[in-house]
Amino acid sequence: MSTLAIGLGLASPAAADEGQWTPEQIAALDFDSLRARGLELTPAALWSEDGGLLRAAVNLGGCTASFVSPTGLLATNHHCAYGALQAQSTVERDLLQDGFLARARAEELEAKGRTIRVLERVVDVTEVVRAAAGGAADDASRHRAVERARKELVQRCEAERAHRRCEVASFYGGSEYRQMIYLELLDVRLVYAPPAAIGEYGGEVDNWMWPRHTGDFALLRAYTGPDGQPASFAEANAPYRPAQWLKVSGEGVRPGDFVAVMGYPGHTDRYLPAAEVRRRVDQALPGRVDLYGEWIELLEQLGARDPAVAIKVAATKKQLANGYKNARGMLDGIRRMDLVARREAEDRELRAGAGAGEGEIFSALDELSADLRRTYARELLLARARSGPNLLGLGVDLVRRARAQAKPELEREWAYMERNTAQLWRQQERRLRDFDVEVDASMLASLLARAGRLPADQRVAAFAPLLAEAPAERDAYLPRARALFGRTPLADPAWVKARFDAPDAGALERAAASDPLLALALALTEELEALDELEDARAGLRERVLPQYFAALKRHRGGPVYPDANGTLRFSHAQVMGYSPQEGLQATPQTTVTGQLAKHTGEHPFELPARARAAATDAGASAWADPALGDVPVCFLANGDTTGGNSGSPVINGRGELVGLNFDRVWENIAGDFGYSTARSRNVTVDIRYMLWLLDRVEDAGGLLDELGVASPRGAAARPRAPVEAASEAPVIEDRSPPSRARASAGCACAAERRGGPAGLGALLLLLLLSARRARLGARAEPRASARRTPARSRRARI
Repeated sequence: MSTLAIGLGLASPAAADEGQWTPEQIAALDFDSLRARGLELTPAALWSEDGGLLRAAVNLGGCTASFVSPTGLLATNHHCAYGALQAQSTVERDLLQDGFLARARAEELEAKGRTIRVLERVVDVTEVVRAAAGGAADDASRHRAVERARKELVQRCEAERAHRRCEVASFYGGSEYRQMIYLELLDVRLVYAPPAAIGEYGGEVDNWMWPRHTGDFALLRAYTGPDGQPASFAEANAPYRPAQWLKVSGEGVRPGDFVAVMGYPGHTDRYLPAAEVRRRVDQALPGRVDLYGEWIELLEQLGARDPAVAIKVAATKKQLANGYKNARGMLDGIRRMDLVARREAEDRELRAGAGAGEGEIFSALDELSADLRRTYARELLLARARSGPNLLGLGVDLVRRARAQAKPELEREWAYMERNTAQLWRQQERRLRDFDVEVDASMLASLLARAGRLPADQRVAAFAPLLAEAPAERDAYLPRARALFGRTPLADPAWVKARFDAPDAGALERAAASDPLLALALALTEELEALDELEDARAGLRERVLPQYFAALKRHRGGPVYPDANGTLRFSHAQVMGYSPQEGLQATPQTTVTGQLAKHTGEHPFELPARARAAATDAGASAWADPALGDVPVCFLANGDTTGGNSGSPVINGRGELVGLNFDRVWENIAGDFGYSTARSRNVTVDIRYMLWLLDRVEDAGGLLDELGVASPRGAAARPRAPVEAASEAPVIEDRSPPSRARASAGCACAAERRGGPAGLGALLLLLLLSARRARLGARAEPRASARRTPARSRRARI
């Protein structure tokens, strides 16, 4: 194994708790080591062909959830339930702002647009897929052959049984393929979500940061028809009975404890070739920061004018803000770990050790990255034209769905296959619900201004009739954009539903003659379909060369290699531990209710509800308090290997009990999508005891505590506080890399600039008194310092 791989922690089995392991790989892990660290379960108890605790973790459409009772109760993150809360909110009854609690099952609300997928089986289909592509004449036809084989497998799989959902996922760049067989549950309901002031406490200021005090959790419930089979929402439905569910632990975790994360991580780029890593740093990530930053500002301005608009844009703004800060953190982390130079060094080693016939692998990948660099700005605008302005994206989907009818089912794009009709319509319903003329017009005007600055050979032809003769700023395009959205039938739900249910490309073309917005959607469709052809060729090239690239990479690195995250079920083992964000600072791994209260300023995003503040005064006297902390814990850190899609993932202890819900990573770990770092890779988990404390002392939700199996401690006194020396603090791995610009500006000198006034002063005092860990601060500092001290940090890091 190269010293490079060891030093960076790239997919190396020696890199401590690195690894997003597939279910089939669990048995090959070092269980002697894991048992010594606290895992009490066997490989079969975690996963087997017909059972295992991992099956309690379910796919929640981009998030993860887990069954926590035999009657279909699910735990996930507040931000994963955000869209469902938004869909049920009005100005008069704002569930985002006020939270929601169903005290009886009859009060549970439909989580509109949400479904649950329960994994039943995994089947290796590598030979079938690769054989189908064997005789391809070129890269584009190779990819189309692969896609057709995948669709045939899915079609046969889903035809075998009703309500079955199947996917064929690629691993190691097309080296292997697995078919995932799910049961899809269609009736999902809201049970409990705290107010946004708890579920989003700290907002974007604290997002991706530590210390965190966010109650990012929600409870849902899955239902079936009276016959036990999946069914759409109906009053007669009954709670789903899962084969596996997690027991909730009221004891929680302590520093040094073994924990594991089970979930559906979405996407990582741990194995990107060096040229592509450099392109992401130079171009793709800055491009995302630039566009998302502009759109966030737009949505904030428009939402501030009208509460109804604020509700409409809430979910979109949250997604954009998360992506924006994620991209900034990626750039900071990649530079901090000097990843580009390290990947380029490894690339030189790989080329030097290439076997016969392997040389063309690297030249092909270099050419692909150069092509993506040349066309990136144009393709970004095309992608965001479809996913930005609501009605423009709706129009494109109507046109593409209608055109797909002329093709056999297996030759259609995935989104427009009949199996995905319900999902596609749910997307249009969301667009119609969230549509606002000024929001859509502002987003389109932004795209037009950017399109006007593209090089002549990269212009978007569909935008040409709307562009000024010379490059212009966004506001110059607003009148034209408003005119498009102000008089289109695409804003009429009945008109849209009729065209969706009876797709007719000719009828849409005729309608476009009198609807400029639909005409624009038609023109964009032409360019998107041409881009699809180009993407087929690019994907086919990857499928041709990446299996060889991975073979060379595995030889070079040595040992077992886990695949990049791809939305399939994974297992990551970890340890509760802090870290050193920079020289001279140590972040300990737990935060408390008292620390949460210390951040309260009375202004967003640090405005705790009055009833939570009142209960916090004696939180340490409750049964949910940690004996070592003498307080109710809110969040904890571990070195779990997570990414987007792990939101809501259950975090279990060594006995397989639920101790928390994963919801974030620290700022220094955002770049973990490109490489794991033993010093910096820390995931943020909301401690389940905080949710239990809220349900008990703030919500008085005894029924839910009964269902969760933890009602017995309710109202009991706190457990005896353990001596400080008894708390086995996990080792903190120091980060000795040079401080990043963001982190350098987040130290003591800037602490007084933090939002929150006195809380910022408390942060400065914490840093000054860090060496005296047992000293107590005033009301604005975090007490319990004798047991744990979480250093203050700047809540807003900048690049």
